[in-house]
Amino acid sequence: MMSIMPNDILRKPPKTQISDPMPQLMLKSVRIAPCLLTALLVLFAGCSTTAPKPLAPDETASEATADALLEQAWSSAAIGNLVIAAQLHLQLAEQSDSPEKETNLLAAADILVRGQHLEKTRAILDKLDPGQLTPEQTLRYRMVLARMALQEENVDNALEQLRYPADETLPREQQVEWLTLKAEVYSRIGDHIAAARQRITLEPLLDDDITIQRNHQLIWLALGHLTAPALATLRDQPPPDIFSGWVELAYFAKISEQSPKQFEAQLQQWQTRYPEHPAQGEFIEGLASMQQMLHFRPDNIALLLPLSGNFSAPANAVRDGFLAAYYAREDDSYTPNIRIYDTTDNVDTGLFIYQRAIAEGADFIVGPLHKPLVEALANEEKIPVTTLALNYLSAEDIYVENLYQYGLLPEDEARQVAERAWLDGHDNALALAPEGEWGDRMLATFEKHWRQLDGRVLEVQRYNPGKHDFAGPVVDLLNIDQSKQRHRDVQKTVRLTLVTEARRRQDIDFIFVAAFPQQARQIRPQLKFYYASDIPIYSTSHAYGGEINTTLDRDMNGITFCDMPWVFTGGAGQAPQWRDIADIWKSDATPFKRLYAMGIDAYRLIFLLPRFEAGLEYFSAQTGSLYLDGVNRFHRQLLWANFRNGKPRLIDPAPPPGPPPS
Repeated sequence: MMSIMPNDILRKPPKTQISDPMPQLMLKSVRIAPCLLTALLVLFAGCSTTAPKPLAPDETASEATADALLEQAWSSAAIGNLVIAAQLHLQLAEQSDSPEKETNLLAAADILVRGQHLEKTRAILDKLDPGQLTPEQTLRYRMVLARMALQEENVDNALEQLRYPADETLPREQQVEWLTLKAEVYSRIGDHIAAARQRITLEPLLDDDITIQRNHQLIWLALGHLTAPALATLRDQPPPDIFSGWVELAYFAKISEQSPKQFEAQLQQWQTRYPEHPAQGEFIEGLASMQQMLHFRPDNIALLLPLSGNFSAPANAVRDGFLAAYYAREDDSYTPNIRIYDTTDNVDTGLFIYQRAIAEGADFIVGPLHKPLVEALANEEKIPVTTLALNYLSAEDIYVENLYQYGLLPEDEARQVAERAWLDGHDNALALAPEGEWGDRMLATFEKHWRQLDGRVLEVQRYNPGKHDFAGPVVDLLNIDQSKQRHRDVQKTVRLTLVTEARRRQDIDFIFVAAFPQQARQIRPQLKFYYASDIPIYSTSHAYGGEINTTLDRDMNGITFCDMPWVFTGGAGQAPQWRDIADIWKSDATPFKRLYAMGIDAYRLIFLLPRFEAGLEYFSAQTGSLYLDGVNRFHRQLLWANFRNGKPRLIDPAPPPGPPPS
């Protein structure tokens, strides 16, 4: 274990060593309340807000199928499979008549726009006639357009869409979402006063304590952006005006930041003046802890990594990226103590180290990285300190209090390949994957998600990654051998020498190739040789070495793959940048380029967790556009590129990077 103290330069950290124990300062961990499924279920407010009912005796088979599809859509959205959820709604739309058809089309568009799939969202909206929509559907239609405008950084257009008058006779859930989105837009343009007013208007429509408390936190966060003089000028209405009550409370907090006793006296005065104010009760009682949550800055951060053993090389890269982000922080007045612990590859040792970090005062833990240790930690009776694990539990739907999961999951990329192919309009797939555990995982994930999207996998072939010639699996995949056999059979029948050319199968839309650069550079030309040069090829980031090399990648043209922004931009516009790390670690850095980015984002997520819990939908990070699902698993939305002239070219423009949290 080692302690890292502030430094003015980005430097190579010393080798891991044992340092003298720190004073055992036991700090209360910040409890970040789970959102569970609430945030995702609101996606379907335009459809239904209750679980599908059991099949009644007189219910038709089509109704039962619709209920089953809707339940699958909810389940898929809850664990972050948004494209699958959207596809299920499109399936429902095909089976429905108006107005249910339009409702399901809008639900699919709503999910896809939240997943940042703008082209597919537009394609769905093009199927709708705005003049024929019901008032509820019109509201949903405009919300989708507003979300599209937000993602395209066109805030004026987003506001224009939201100026449509929301009828008070509309369903409560839809009014809630409408006002919430308006508040979000106002926050994006920096009009925090309007954002707070929207949330105050929203409150009477909320009907559960958790949502009300979250709304209070967001009102408080909006007003927290204002200076004390600005707050003073806004107190223009006497009690019991609710807005003025919030403003006055925020003003007292602002001018008493350095004097808790002064704030306590002013708070008593405020409670007398506003006895019926919505902030009375739970919000006031939890004001101190809530302030701590929204402005969360842990004093002692523990970083748990297997710095010795089989995973030491990737663990060291994650560590170095983490420290690079720490040294590049904008606020030098905040200097948390970072202690790094070596968990090794042993689960028992790792659990002991975890408890030791807590005993030595950690109030936030990043790690562990080793998957078996993450699984063992999740099985503990209690996780007392907020923990950002750098790997994922095998079960996708398990919620563990105080445990968040983040990492570079290969299966997540295989899932996105299936989603991208579906978004591109394909139906029939072939798959080529290496033998071994990694190939098994990639293939299983791709097949599962592709079939969930109603796609068909026509053929699967495996190849030996240790070989240099993959002609056998490629020939079998494309049915070239069958074409040759037909030629031989015909030749025997007619007893003539025939000159023919072997043909590949003609029922293919695309091929999924799971491969690393060495294999991908050989597989692509062999696919061309066997008449598949015109078939789209999709792969994951593993197929790209991470650095432009037109000599080695000259035969990769036409491969479409997903990867993180860091690989394409190198952190341009932010610090640290890839060139800073590469200058220090030289050629040793390139093989672990993506893991440095993971370390950078792991540090920044410490301060982003409260924002995600308070309603942040996406954050454009170095490893992808990050979003949090209902069981505290972070997902990454990656960028897509296509090889042209041996160079990867972005297909969609990269979103602007989110500002690094201080």
